Amino acid sequence: MTHAVKFHPGLMLLEQYVEGSLSADVALAVSAHIDLCPHCQQLSKDITNDQAAVLAEQDVSGRDAEQEWQQMLNFITSQPTISSSASTHTDTAPQVASVSVNGRTFEIPRALARLAEKQNKWLHLGGIATAKLPTADKQHVSLLYIDKGTEVPNHTHLGLEMTLVLAGKIVDENGEYGVGDLLINSPDDTHTPRTLADEDCLCLSVLSAPLKFNKGLTRLLNPLQQFFY
Repeated sequence: MTHAVKFHPGLMLLEQYVEGSLSADVALAVSAHIDLCPHCQQLSKDITNDQAAVLAEQDVSGRDAEQEWQQMLNFITSQPTISSSASTHTDTAPQVASVSVNGRTFEIPRALARLAEKQNKWLHLGGIATAKLPTADKQHVSLLYIDKGTEVPNHTHLGLEMTLVLAGKIVDENGEYGVGDLLINSPDDTHTPRTLADEDCLCLSVLSAPLKFNKGLTRLLNPLQQFFY
């Protein structure tokens, strides 16, 4: 049974994604979500068409202005992720790459395929493992594996945390999240994510700053995050 994606990027994020104004790492998370979410595939296509229509209606005068308009129009109408993944079908977009961890192989969205080929080695701590992806921006981007029945210690956020579920499910104090769901947490949010007893999970994690663990001995992890997260 296909999971119905319930948690999406906001309309403003999708508009900024189509415009090309997001940072590369945030755009990566949004693009991977779009690969997994038929609703956002269609919505992104609609936003693209709307923006193209607005540009087409503008009164452009002068040679330089006309050239600029044409460049903008070409950019919007040739977004590779949107044009290739937009679909009215209920199935998710084809997946063309995979990663292996803890004896398991997971398929991942095509938006992550190129970076996944260059991922760092998996670093393990208990039932949690992470593999950093090589990106140009300041955010920390990684694949995050959580074994079945494992809890990520209670933490808050020193910056933005974006978590996209790629396989399995995670739950926290606010709900349950399955494949394609995109969680966005700010410094105002504190939670304790965990997996189900019978199912492990793979996520894409984008952090603009380290997490801050709150309880007991897990607080000792805070200075170690530069090596693990």
